[in-house]
Amino acid sequence: MIVKVVTLGCKVNQCESASIVATLVAHGYNASEGLEPADVYVLNTCSVTAEADKKSRQYLAKMRKLNPNCIIIAIGCSTQNAPEKFIQNNVLAIYGTNDKSRSVLNAIINIYKCNDYNTLSDIIHSNKSLISSEKREYCYESYPLRNKTRAFIKIQDGCDRFCSYCIIPYLRGRSRSRSIEDILRECDEIASREIVLTGIDMSAYGKDIGHTFAELLSALSAIKVRKRLGSLECEAIDRNVLKAMSDGGYCAHFHLSLQSGSSEVLRTMNRKYNTELYYEKIEMIREYFPSAGITTDVIVGFPSETDEFFKESLEFIEKCAFSDIHVFPYSRRTGTLAAKKYSTLPPDTVKARVDRLLDVKNTLHNQFLLKNIDTVQSVYVEDSEDGFNVGYTENYIKVYSTANCGEITDLKLVKPYGTGLLGEPVA
Repeated sequence: MIVKVVTLGCKVNQCESASIVATLVAHGYNASEGLEPADVYVLNTCSVTAEADKKSRQYLAKMRKLNPNCIIIAIGCSTQNAPEKFIQNNVLAIYGTNDKSRSVLNAIINIYKCNDYNTLSDIIHSNKSLISSEKREYCYESYPLRNKTRAFIKIQDGCDRFCSYCIIPYLRGRSRSRSIEDILRECDEIASREIVLTGIDMSAYGKDIGHTFAELLSALSAIKVRKRLGSLECEAIDRNVLKAMSDGGYCAHFHLSLQSGSSEVLRTMNRKYNTELYYEKIEMIREYFPSAGITTDVIVGFPSETDEFFKESLEFIEKCAFSDIHVFPYSRRTGTLAAKKYSTLPPDTVKARVDRLLDVKNTLHNQFLLKNIDTVQSVYVEDSEDGFNVGYTENYIKVYSTANCGEITDLKLVKPYGTGLLGEPVA
């Protein structure tokens, strides 16, 4: 029996899928990741937007097209949010966001034991594992099996922020931190040249176990590979964190979630900062890392975003001079405060604002690239594209070159190419 794990959504989901594969392989099952022909599929779903929910369910048809007789196990945020929609699609086993590896393993064991689909469905559905909102401890799983050059390390799960637009705290539960010791053990076993720390809200790391984020970063300085941070809230940035990074071999790349450049919109989003505080953090980063790439997320068309507030947001975004921006139109999520309190803006208004911000994004990205031309930077070459080998600098510029894959090498950045810069060997 062949088992394939298919992942949608964030880097945390990717880590958890790799842990599921590791658990199944350790128990003797033929398991791997990818949407390929299989007897059993494990669909690790996403629910960050309504579109993500829809996409998660669309994958059921893709799996049945590959094997009309396949068995499907669905887990994750979308199943946690609306399990009935997967029951309606005749999914055999439905689990939530908690204890994914053990839930899937138990389902696979039952599949081996029983050949009758209806009996099997009764057995598995009587053991659903939807997360409790009272869960307070980090769920430890097998260290992920890795098939990529960059390794993502999950350090935390859950979120206590309850931003007014976001459904994730209701699906993932409260923030839970993984122990520094276990994170270090996993990092010691990794053969990858670069690790990326990730979590649902890394900024909350350590608050529940008596540690700080800076302590974790300092402890990881002993791991002699390139280290990069995933998405952070701006409140995580302080001098202790930045000093730990500058002393510990961390990349000069910060993905600092913004969501809006209007303080009033941030207030109605229930974000924990205003633009003044956010910009203080930007300046602090550039004090320690002058060439830092600072990327962000922005939600466009939040219901409280007037034309004036959108104009404020654009001006603030240009002031921050981000190296890149992920632009998202607001997605109404049933059950959130924003969905209860506000009506959505007209779609044409939202689209026009998205297009305007995309123009700003492209301008800022190009300006950042131009600032880095004629510099020599360390590039981790990982893949091939358009006749070149490609990789990223420490400040997250995509570089096209003829350097060997799998190596970290110094390259001179010479001119724009593709979505990044062309790199040449240093003479």
